[in-house]
Parts: sequence; structure tokens; C-alpha cells
Amino acid sequence: MELIFRKRFLCEATAIGNKELANHLNKIFHQIEKVDSLSQIGGLVKLQDYVHYYRIRIKISEVRDYRLVLSIRKNRVWAERIALANRIFYKQ
Repeated sequence: MELIFRKRFLCEATAIGNKELANHLNKIFHQIEKVDSLSQIGGLVKLQDYVHYYRIRIKISEVRDYRLVLSIRKNRVWAERIALANRIFYKQ
């Protein structure tokens, strides 16, 4: 699958500046590039009321729980947002 990063995602990811999160994201993105279907992506959950939006939960510790929001159409995956679970707003 082709992976595309939105400008907003890149800004949010650099603002967080967490090395553990960067390692988790690196693993997830390598996995996405290698797979052929959505069912092979670990932890992918479809967002309700949306046609093309999915999320992946990234748990760093008991306190740090992030959400990675992806938009998927055919064989293209857009990294849309990354934020703490209590700060992300899906409807924007």
C-alpha cells in the first residue's frame, strides 16, 4: 500500500517529540507499506459514521495513550492525525 503523510500529521508528530511513539509509528508504517489488505494491519478499527476513516490505538504507558487516524481508499493510506486519546476530535 502507498503511504502518504498529511501536513497536519507531520506537524502534530514533531510537536509530540516522544521517541517511544516514533518507534511505534515507524513499525506501524512499515507494516502498512508491506500489507496487501486492510485485515493485515494490526489494531485497525473503522470509525463509526465515516466511510474511509480508521484509527489505530498506540499505548505507550498507563498515562500515554495515542490515536493514529488514517484515511484509506483503495491502496492509498493517508496519515491524518496523531494525538493523545483525550485530545483528538474525530469530527473536524
